[in-house]
Amino acid sequence: MNAVHGEVLMPVVGLGTGGYGQPDGTGGEYWGPEQGHNATVAWLQLGGRRIDTSNDYGSRDGIGTGWVASGVPRSQIFITSKVDLSGYAETLEAFSAILKSLKTEYIDLLLIHWPGNEPGTSGQPIPSCKQGKSNWAECRVQTWQALQKLFDQQRVRAIGVSNFEVNHLLEIFNLNSSIPSVNQVEFHPYWHEDELLDFCKKHNITFNSYSPGGAPDHAVWFGPSWNPIPDMRTHPNVTKIAQKYNKTSAQVLYRWHWE
Repeated sequence: MNAVHGEVLMPVVGLGTGGYGQPDGTGGEYWGPEQGHNATVAWLQLGGRRIDTSNDYGSRDGIGTGWVASGVPRSQIFITSKVDLSGYAETLEAFSAILKSLKTEYIDLLLIHWPGNEPGTSGQPIPSCKQGKSNWAECRVQTWQALQKLFDQQRVRAIGVSNFEVNHLLEIFNLNSSIPSVNQVEFHPYWHEDELLDFCKKHNITFNSYSPGGAPDHAVWFGPSWNPIPDMRTHPNVTKIAQKYNKTSAQVLYRWHWE
């Protein structure tokens, strides 16, 4: 059974609020509380209703103040947040901080952000669930069990994962618990894992693509060895199609996703 309470409808398009730049302007576009606040207010006032954030996004506090300032009722907003792979007790503690930061009593969708060490964070302290272990399997199990606890308490409407491959999903299947309702994965014409997409469809796991227009800022932050993808909005093939059909490059890329 997928981990979702009743009928939870997630808007198709959402506002991603992760930024890879630094306050001094290096490393790409910077997103702090001010940027998160302004973007959230503008997004909601334009009619957007889904917002995506995470523990390690510097804009998270601004999202909390932004949705309150927008005047849009919380019941009309779909908020996705993410937790690090940190273990059972640590995840429950982190969730309390998420609620406080986002100024809400519940989260619509809570995800495990990465199945292992997040790229670009190798220098961070190793969580206790990983110490003495050769891999992250124990951390994945403990963190999922914490999400299951929050789900059973109905403090989240749905739980899922992000950046998980098939073998990581099968670990959760073997726990005889709920299975993820969502797998959020980078997906666009330059990076599409079709076998993973088919697996998620087969098991009724909503496949949620992030960076739908490509992720050129990833290379700036993580280095040239990590996903050095150019800005697809300016790719000659994309702009040619856009001109032919009198559309924007973004519309062409979104149509690719829809198809």
